[in-house]
Amino acid sequence: MKQVGELMREAIEALENGATDTAFAATCAAVVETLKKSLETEDLSGTDYQKFIKQHWRLLCFMGLPNALPMPPVVEFNLTKLVHGFTLRSAEDLILHIVRQTALMGKLPPQFKFHPGSAFEVGNNQILVPAAFVGGLVGIVIFQPVNKNETVPDKYWLNISDFKMFISEFWGRIDLAERVMSFYLD
Repeated sequence: MKQVGELMREAIEALENGATDTAFAATCAAVVETLKKSLETEDLSGTDYQKFIKQHWRLLCFMGLPNALPMPPVVEFNLTKLVHGFTLRSAEDLILHIVRQTALMGKLPPQFKFHPGSAFEVGNNQILVPAAFVGGLVGIVIFQPVNKNETVPDKYWLNISDFKMFISEFWGRIDLAERVMSFYLD
């Protein structure tokens, strides 16, 4: 399996080339590897993904979904219709589903599509997800303390609000993400 740093490099290059779906698949694979390292297991459950998303919800929203919430009410009806057996209770459930299914399938499920807008929408029998969400998930992976020894060349940058820094400076530094969020949110 690829290292987290290699997956993040792929994700960032894909984002730079406008290949959001490819970037998201690489990022979801990095989430899996991050979870495996942090939990010291090869077998992940839905609860593991759920805890990860809930634990980092504030950072995910700050970096990738600042204007996307709340979701429109029509999403619940259409998603349960599009994804058999899925119960939507919150935006976290939707994100959990997208991340987990992409990690399992290696690609974005057909019920979803990224779009350049800043909100969740429904169109053409798909749930439209803000493309900026991918950047938020990238940030969560990079800031994880368990990834502190990962590397990418210094030509790769990460923006967290107005702060732009080499990714190599952010690996494992959740404290820096918290500091930036505090500056803007508290």
